[in-house]
Amino acid sequence: MILSFNYTAAKQDDSLEHFCLGFVIVIVVNIISILYYILNVWIDIRIGKFDTNVLKIHQFIYITCPIGSVVLIAQKLMILFEMPGGYAYENQNFQFLHHLRTSTVFPGLICLTAFVIERFCATYLAKDYEQKNRWWIGILIGIGLYTVGGLLAYSLALFATSLYHTIFLLVLSLTSCMGNVLNYKINSKYLNSCQRNASGKYSLTERYQISDNIHFAFFFTRFASSIFFFTILCPLLMLAASLDIPWFYRNLCITLFELSYSVYTIFTPYIIYKFNIRWQQEFRRLVSRFTSRFRSKRIDVTTEPCADGSNVNLRNTFGIEMNIDIKRQSDTYFEQLKMSWNVPPI
Repeated sequence: MILSFNYTAAKQDDSLEHFCLGFVIVIVVNIISILYYILNVWIDIRIGKFDTNVLKIHQFIYITCPIGSVVLIAQKLMILFEMPGGYAYENQNFQFLHHLRTSTVFPGLICLTAFVIERFCATYLAKDYEQKNRWWIGILIGIGLYTVGGLLAYSLALFATSLYHTIFLLVLSLTSCMGNVLNYKINSKYLNSCQRNASGKYSLTERYQISDNIHFAFFFTRFASSIFFFTILCPLLMLAASLDIPWFYRNLCITLFELSYSVYTIFTPYIIYKFNIRWQQEFRRLVSRFTSRFRSKRIDVTTEPCADGSNVNLRNTFGIEMNIDIKRQSDTYFEQLKMSWNVPPI
């Protein structure tokens, strides 16, 4: 199956002009996607946030977005200017761009699986996962993503239908969600064992890793539910485009698939960076620095009531909010410390 717009059929049924308007929208969305990628990576470089395997995998996936966007923009411009490289199946430029484009699509559609595999590694090696800096895990998972994506793109051209690819993608997404639930239950069991065991069986490093795994499980649930629409819609549109239906509807499904995936390349990073505290802090700092140039310099004489500094709202490992009285907590802490170090005088 060739997942590409049929220029000849669109010209024969006089629908090419309407699709050209859709191509302009696709081009604009992909330009925004490229600019958004540059902004995100620039802030990532500023904060130096590439130290964990989760972030390495994220960058492995994310780099495919601007590459795919550049290829898609080139294809659509070639169609708009009636250049054979954008639509002629026998053209070598078309074949190269098409296979490169499909190879960049699949890693984004199987990203959930990559994150779940990494978290299972973190659970299995909880004793010293981050301490030993196992960077090779993130690299291997990234290479695996590219390998699977390339094989899916290659096999897509061999079959007349994308039914098998659609089933594979949907089952993989469902399995990833089930794997996240299993990983959460395993780490919750470990955490309960930590809290009941006071003999020092679990080190501080291991306790931190277990807590981090639980936090990521909550993030994964929010992340997967946020992109659920796209991970279902894109494979179904790909399947519809391979059915034996009139070419107008096949072209429509292909165009909607390209537009949906283009929006997906913007929406998914937005969700990931939304929960990245350091990234958000740096982004707000840059925005504040930029907008301060346009603010009028004036003295604000209004007074606002000061917040009560005696109470702090924190969340425990499971995300439940805890209201802590600082003074009371400090007194309790020092009382416990005094009891622990209560050495009788000589």
